[in-house]
Amino acid sequence: MNAPRQPLIIGAGPAGLTAALELVKRGVTPRVYEATPHVGGLARTPVDGDWRVDPGGHRFFTSNEKVLELWNSLLPPDQWISVPRRSAMLVAGEYVTYPLWGRDLLIQLGVRSGVRGAGSLLWSRFRRNFRLDDRSETFQEWGVDEFGRHWYDLFFDGYVRKTWLADPNHLASDWANQRIKPIDWRRPGDRPADLDVFRYPRLGPGQLWEAAARALANADVTVTLNAAVVAIRQDRRGWTVEFEDGQTASGDAVFASTPLRLLINSLEPQPPKHIRAFADTLRHRCVITVGVALQKRYDIPFNWVYTPGEEFRVGRIQNYGRWSPALAPENWNGTHLGLEYFTLPHDDLWEASDETLGHIVEQDLGTLGVDHSEIEHVMVVRSQFAYPIYDPGRERNVARIRDYLKQNFPTMHPIGRNGMHRYDNQDHAMLSAMHSVARYFGENIDPWQVNTDLGYHEAGLLRN
Repeated sequence: MNAPRQPLIIGAGPAGLTAALELVKRGVTPRVYEATPHVGGLARTPVDGDWRVDPGGHRFFTSNEKVLELWNSLLPPDQWISVPRRSAMLVAGEYVTYPLWGRDLLIQLGVRSGVRGAGSLLWSRFRRNFRLDDRSETFQEWGVDEFGRHWYDLFFDGYVRKTWLADPNHLASDWANQRIKPIDWRRPGDRPADLDVFRYPRLGPGQLWEAAARALANADVTVTLNAAVVAIRQDRRGWTVEFEDGQTASGDAVFASTPLRLLINSLEPQPPKHIRAFADTLRHRCVITVGVALQKRYDIPFNWVYTPGEEFRVGRIQNYGRWSPALAPENWNGTHLGLEYFTLPHDDLWEASDETLGHIVEQDLGTLGVDHSEIEHVMVVRSQFAYPIYDPGRERNVARIRDYLKQNFPTMHPIGRNGMHRYDNQDHAMLSAMHSVARYFGENIDPWQVNTDLGYHEAGLLRN
């Protein structure tokens, strides 16, 4: 007789909750443990009264039918809205539409800037044609190749320094092909009217993952919150996970969306020194999202505004009114913004008090032309493990850790953005969980092959 399956899931973000739902679908009851007081990870929706904040600006799109089916199974059609994406970069006081359009680049910032940019782009393309190796290793190399030095410096260099907190010449270019679209040289009349429309839960991304937690509860699956892991041990009987409060849980497999570095450092006995050294190189950016409600209504026709200039401390601004009106109180007619500040653990901004952060927000609003007297409501949301950093050694070091875990712990399944230390979207994180569950049941599928297409450009199915 086969031993009963008793999988443990560490993390109740999109990957962990998806793994739990997939296991339930296959007749297995997992146990889920989350270190924080909430489900959803970065895709949660913090609430303060009638105010809601989306900490990361989560667009729901996918090219995978199974992901789409799961989304639709959790929320009814009337709880989904379709949102056209419009983004801009605020440069020299001008909102330049992003993705970048050739016509805008040539005339919007002045003819001199346009001519300089076009000449710089042509020179970069000319030089690239004579290189033996066409692959750009660093983000800076990739950006200059793709946009030319002038437009790269104007739009991307400062933004990347501010948001990735690193010299662009010290960042790998792996993620750039997926996240940054090339210049579109089509005429305005040739552009599709429905460019980049995405789905969004009416009450923010957390609405979906709270629904997932309820579905699990209805299937008698317990999601234990405030359960920080301090140690993970394996013996011939299986796995034992120890939590901060001294409690333990045992099972036959572990699905872990906890940051890969923390996973390696929690294993007992300790992995070899070189594996721990690889893990210690893996870093994350934090994000502090400040939800600011302004009494006055400003006409900002964009979901996101990127702020590459040094005059701003904020890296990106969300206009929540363009996401969903339900993120603000009913019948409210002001402007609801989300200012995103990117930081590292333990640096001055991360450690700053809400009061100090408030002064920074007021300065940035002032640069936008907004007086602080217009502020009606403020919410501060801190997310520590928000974005894996893509330094040049990331791919190699993650591969070595992956191979070590596969060889020594075949019933340990890292999943999701943090578990695999990759800049995955929600659908990719979910697919890594789905594939890991399939592998747990003996299917020949490799979760690490999810999101390896360099041409993926964040577009997909929109059907209800």
